[in-house]
This record gives sequence, C-alpha cells and structure tokens, in this order.
Amino acid sequence: MQKRHMVCQLVDQKTISKGDIMPKMRIFKFWNETGDEKEKEAMSLKRAVMAVQGDYKDKFIGVEYISKRGKKIIDSVKIPMGRKIRQSIVAEQKRMALKAKLAR
Repeated sequence: MQKRHMVCQLVDQKTISKGDIMPKMRIFKFWNETGDEKEKEAMSLKRAVMAVQGDYKDKFIGVEYISKRGKKIIDSVKIPMGRKIRQSIVAEQKRMALKAKLAR
C-alpha cells in the first residue's frame, strides 16, 4: 500500500490541499500588447478564449489564471480559436492572395 501525501499550495492567501474541491468556474484575465484587459469567468481556457477573441484584433493575447491544482499560470494564446472562425480566415486569405495576383 502506498502512502498518500497531501500537497498544499498557497493560492491568493488561501491554502488548498489536494483533498479540497476547486470550483469549476475559473477567472481568466486577458490582455494584449496595447494594454487592453478583460476578465472572463468560464469553465475552461478554450471557452474563455472563444468568448473574448472577438474583442481583440491581435494574433496573440496574454492570459493569466489559476489552474485546478492551484498553480498560477501566465501564458500567451494564439487567436482566433475555433473551427468556424479559422475556416473563414483561411477563405479570406485565399481571396486576398487571388486579388493580389490579379492586380499585377
């Protein structure tokens, strides 16, 4: 039989042990290079990104959140994210390339 060790981490002045339940909803903080910041509460990073990606025109946005295990994560995310949006951008790029080719 293996011994289980309780892992404790300090998160926002609270101690969360492995046995405690983290809430499913997390707060994600997004920003871009110009300094525009937004907060979104969602269950997953993908859902939060898809909710705020229309507000940003950049290719990459920064994100900060607390993971399920209580670890603070700061990362950058490439947008747009999602199948429908990605397909529309590919079609637009093909159309612009064809237009540039015909303009020569």
